[in-house]
Parts: sequence; C-alpha cells; structure tokens
Amino acid sequence: MFTLGVILARAGSKGLPGKCVRPVRGRPLIEYTIDHALAARRLSAVVLSSDSAPAQDIARRRGIEIVERPADLATDTATVDAAARHAVEAWERRHERRVDAVAVLYGNIPHRVAGALDNGIEHLARSGGSSVRSVAPIGKHHPDWLHRLDGDRMAQFRPNSISRRQDLEPLYYHDGAVVVVTRRALFDALRTPGDGQAFLGPDRRAIVLRPEDAVDVDEPFDLVLAEAALRFHEPRTADTALRIGARTIAAGQPAYIVAEAGVNHDGDADTALRLIDIAAGAGADAVKFQLFSADALATAAAPLADYQRGAFDGEPAGTRRPADQREMLRRLELRPRDWARLRAHCAARGVDFLVTPFGPDDAERLRDLDVPAVKIASTDLDNLPLIRAAAALGKPLIVSTGAATEQEIAAAVAGFERLGLRERLVLLHCVSCYPAPADAANLRAIGELHRRFGVPCGFSDHTTLVESGAWAAAAGACVLEKHFTYDPAAAGPDHSMSLDAAGLREYVARVRACEAALGTGRLGMTPLEEPVRRVARTSIVAARDLPAGAQLTAEGLAVKRPAGGIAPDQFDRLLGRTLRQAAPRDAPITWDMLA
Repeated sequence: MFTLGVILARAGSKGLPGKCVRPVRGRPLIEYTIDHALAARRLSAVVLSSDSAPAQDIARRRGIEIVERPADLATDTATVDAAARHAVEAWERRHERRVDAVAVLYGNIPHRVAGALDNGIEHLARSGGSSVRSVAPIGKHHPDWLHRLDGDRMAQFRPNSISRRQDLEPLYYHDGAVVVVTRRALFDALRTPGDGQAFLGPDRRAIVLRPEDAVDVDEPFDLVLAEAALRFHEPRTADTALRIGARTIAAGQPAYIVAEAGVNHDGDADTALRLIDIAAGAGADAVKFQLFSADALATAAAPLADYQRGAFDGEPAGTRRPADQREMLRRLELRPRDWARLRAHCAARGVDFLVTPFGPDDAERLRDLDVPAVKIASTDLDNLPLIRAAAALGKPLIVSTGAATEQEIAAAVAGFERLGLRERLVLLHCVSCYPAPADAANLRAIGELHRRFGVPCGFSDHTTLVESGAWAAAAGACVLEKHFTYDPAAAGPDHSMSLDAAGLREYVARVRACEAALGTGRLGMTPLEEPVRRVARTSIVAARDLPAGAQLTAEGLAVKRPAGGIAPDQFDRLLGRTLRQAAPRDAPITWDMLA
C-alpha cells in the first residue's frame, strides 16, 4: 500500500502565531513531526504542505519535498482535508503515480510515541477501513464529570451518580497523533462539502494510545507541556531504571533471566526445591512458580488445551488422566505451607523468588512472601481485578502479551498507566504456542514493544531451543523467561516444552556470551586494536626521490604503511607546499620538512 505522508503546517495561527517554527527544547516545532515521518517505515513518501518559508527551509534541509500551500488553503477557516487533497494532487502530478493512502501529519505535535504511525498504517491495511485515527482514554474530563454553569450554580452535563473513575463508561478522544485515510475516502469527501469529518470515510477505525503518547501545541501553555512531555519520554538512565531485587532492568544491562519452573514440580514441594537447585546451578537470576487455586481458576467446563491432552502419557499404568483443566490443576497445586519454604531455599541459593498469581487472593498471598516482582501471565493481560491486587503490592510487574492483539496490548498498557504503574512495568513479548517454533518467535516485536510503549521489554520464551535467549538478547530483551524441568519426558503439561538442567545452563551461557559480544555500543578504538593500528595505518610518503625545494604534487606523494608521518586525511593540504629538505623515496613527510 503506497502511503503518502502529508505534513501540514501553516504560517498563521490565532492561538500561537508562527507556531510551526516555535522552539521546543531548542528545536523548531515542525522538526519533530519531520522526525516522526522519516522514522516511519510504512510511509512511502513524505511531503510538506506549508505557506511558511522558515518551515519550508527546515524541510528542505531534511530532504522533505515541498508543496507550496495557496493562500486560500492557509486561512483559519480552510479545512485539513482540503489542504491534504491539494498536496496529494500536486505530488501525484509531479511523480505521475497515484497513492493508495494518505497519512495526515499535523506539524504541531512534537511528541508521537514511536511506532504509532506505522501501527496506524498497518491497521488501515489489515482492517480494510476507510480511515484509522489514534485515540486515548478520556480520563478525568469524562462527560459524566462535566458540568454546566448558570452563573455560579452547577448542573451535571449528564445526570449520574458516578463517583469512581473505574465506573465511568470507557470513552476516547482523538489525540491527533495518527490520521491515516484511504485516497478514496479523502476525495469522496468532496461530495459532502458541509461535513468536516467526511474525509474519514464511512468505516472509521482506531488504534488506542495512552494520553501521554501524543502532545499537541495550540496555545502558549502547550509549549510548557510539550517541553515537559519530551523530558518525560527521554530514555531512562541506569540511575532511574526499574530494579528487581539487586538487578537493574534496562537496555545495556545484562538480561534478567527467569527460570520458569511453573508447575513442573508436579505438585510436590521437594521437587520444587530440586528445580530451584537446577536454576541456581545454571546461573539464572530468578526462579518462578505459579500460585493458584484450581477451584478458583477454572470451572469443570474448562477443557484441556490440545497440547495438554497428551501430556500425561508418561504416567504409571492405571493412573487416571485428568478430564479437564480443573482436575489437572488440582494435581499441580502446592500446599500453602510450601511457599515460605521455597522462598527460603531461593534465598539460600542466591536466586530471586518470583511467582505468577492467577487471582486477587493469590496476589494477596504474595504480600507475606515479599517477592521482588510479580509476574502477570498472558492469559490475564485484561484481568483487571488481578492486576489491581498485584499493583497494590507495590512491586514491579512483569506482564506477558501472548495471544493478545495489538489493540489489546495498547489498551492494557493504557490501563496500567491509569493505575500509576508505568515506572514499574516490564512487557514481555510472548508467542502462546506450546512449544513455539523458531520461525514464529517474531523477536523484532521486542524492539517494537519498547519503541511503542517506552518501558523495559523482554521475551517469554516458549521455544525448546537453547539459542533463542541469545537471539532475544540481541533483539534488545531486558528480561528473559524460559521453562525448565528436571526431566522433559516426565508427565505433565509443560515438561515436554522445557529445557533440562544441561539445556538451561547452555541457555544462560549463550545469553551471557551474546551480551559480551554486543558490548557497550560506544564508538571508538579499543585497546585490543592498538597493535593492528600501529602496523596497518598509513601516512604520506615521498613517491620518488624528492630534492630540497621541490613543490609537492599528487604524483610526488603516496600513502603507505606504516603510520608515523602526516596522516593521509591531510593529503590536500600538502599539495603546493615546498620541501625544505630532500625526501628520498618512501620517506615519511613530516610538517618540519615543509617550508
């Protein structure tokens, strides 16, 4: 789908004259939108529609094509879609091709969350809608909390008795960050000139962002808000990064490796202790178990998953296989008194003790266990009662996103933000397939999650590979979660997709080797390179015997090893200079030899 990005920026503005080139954190406002457009992988081309000469100059320096906006489309009453159609037609005439879709980029938005434009374009292509716009939850300005005034007397805008924000109907406002329309919808709007929204077409779709994912500037105070937002969204440093136990969770730090014991203890505490020993011996940072009540988690009508049905083939003859999830889970529950014992053994072995709760009561039980972080399973991404209970513990939340749509992930993150959890949130990319084949891992999603939501991200790894953790670390994972077991052939739902002790050791070792190879990312020479530099670098030498008084020419000079004379990047400065002394062939030319 060929998508043209049209950046709109007027010279005039009633609220803030010259707005599009006003400085925000030392840069013209329009330049931020140019950044967003150039970073979008799904934009096929970008054009600026503007009557502002300074804005046009900025765009030209960035390689952006210009369409001069006529005066009648640069007034306060001119519509956005009219300016966009003019730019599209101008671009199509120049390039003799027709676009499929148009991304309307308002030049007064200095902050758009990374990836938002690409997500909007992809959603338009997938959904088949007429348009896609970004929206955000309305929050405390909800219509149910608005009032009319008659003098100083207040009357509810919509009569109601709602006092808690969580009881408000979910409503959303358009934040201006993303507007993508089909060409057909944009030009069909000419048929209904009185409808200012007609260019969005009949089938209008949305992607959900957080309120802080976009900031627009219309009034002077908005500049202050924009400055604050840009500071807020600067990458975290090690000083402000999230911490789990003694470990910093951030880009550039070693990945926090969680050995997922899950239910591979088979409901036996001694086996769980054995799993802790395996994880500690492998070098994992944490061991994680699952805390649940089978009767609270599943009804008798909850069927076994396909991969669970054959998971009990290895049980002794005559053992009855579970008929449903609840029966299976009852076999896998640990006793309440077991949990403190597991925590103490983790402390003795020097690994963090993590738990995934599956209900509010389970989360509350973690309070006494004082876990350093709480894991939320993919299945509970939208489980608000559980998330509230886990949030109340005040610990970091590690949240998996398996089997969730893009919209569900965005909505969940917006919900975490409303609960004030942004600064203690880690998102894990996850493929909820057991086991997951390597070609389904989609590890680029780790970086996309980080770009989109700006929090530490990692990988909940359901492959059976020992290499996959290293691959994920190379893709930017800050946290890795990997199932392991005492015996992959044991009977139970997760054993067959889990690494054994040797496999877990190899998994951890490969991650650490990968991290060592990734290095710091800093540019510059390392001490290891110095010996090679000494013998492999070159300097300028005489190409033939040169007498004193000779004028240096390109033909009289050569660049050869070793270094020691004048560096070859100074070659042009030597041309025309005169030698004060003779230089035999291959002799390095030095500055003191020149007149």
